[in-house]
Amino acid sequence: MVKHYIITNRETSNLAARNFIQVNAKEYLRTDGCEEAQDSLRYGTVTFDPKKAKKLADFEIYLHPDLNVDDFEKIYETGKPPKGKELGSTKVFTELYEKGKKADTDNEHTLVFIHGFKSDLEVAMQTMANLHKRFVENPQCPVQNIVMFTWPAMCKILRYRDDARDSVLSGYALARSFASFRDFLIQQFKKDKNKNFCEQKIHLMCHSMGNRVLESMVTHLQSMGITINSVFSEILLVAADIDYDALEQPKPLYKVIDLGERVHVYYHNGDKALGLSENTKNAFNRLGRWGAKNTIGLPDDIYQAEVSDIRDDDGVIDGVVHHWYYYNSKAVSEDIAVVLAGGNSVFTM
Repeated sequence: MVKHYIITNRETSNLAARNFIQVNAKEYLRTDGCEEAQDSLRYGTVTFDPKKAKKLADFEIYLHPDLNVDDFEKIYETGKPPKGKELGSTKVFTELYEKGKKADTDNEHTLVFIHGFKSDLEVAMQTMANLHKRFVENPQCPVQNIVMFTWPAMCKILRYRDDARDSVLSGYALARSFASFRDFLIQQFKKDKNKNFCEQKIHLMCHSMGNRVLESMVTHLQSMGITINSVFSEILLVAADIDYDALEQPKPLYKVIDLGERVHVYYHNGDKALGLSENTKNAFNRLGRWGAKNTIGLPDDIYQAEVSDIRDDDGVIDGVVHHWYYYNSKAVSEDIAVVLAGGNSVFTM
């Protein structure tokens, strides 16, 4: 069994109902994505057997119970929760931080992943298993922990515009999570002064409309007046369902490099999912299909990796659509592993 982590703004309920699964002693999590994105965020863990995880029932999802109104009032008054009670974010952040501190070598990296549209909870969990197989099980890749931000995408192609709206709302919620994590790190570094503190790297990968969540997150960080710090090492924008001028000024993602050390844009000219997006849903070409519109105007340390010539997408549909190559193409997934280890992508040469 392996354990990874989730952050979610999917709907939770205290009542058992159709399309909900139990995630702690008192709460249930919606599975079908047929809800509006929530403002509140919940944090938890996902446990599964990598060899057997094929359907939702194979994943044990646990969400840390939310604090009640009195607890939040206590936090507002004192700046910290009542004794014996912690925010779910603090529990997850602390566990990851402590794992990094205890690592003997530089092999306890964390990959934060934001999935795209058409991803109900079962699809999101299958994606988690695919990420584990391609990166955690790859001895050349330093990633050992996956943190997935799973938002209420509906897994229905005709609900694209609903997912687009929810991706923007989800970006606002994720901005608050980023701010909380940054504050957590600041406090930990102060506490660990003159001691051994965690030096493990954190990476960010966004797939498809997950890049729109990122775009919205950066927008809201700026509107909230929060300084954008370099929290991540490698940032990967894969099959990005955003405008192909999204990395240019004055667009918000022009500042994406401020979040990390390097940015790699993986794109495929034959990505038919993005072809459908740009021809029927959006006015502009997609970054994940054509790459950046103006390469001269790109900030430093942003690299373009064109994977249009790959021939090893697994599966009949994947081999035609060319949208999920970050895990179903061995050539691309191994290239990403090299990048996450600090190396250079062969697709940028």
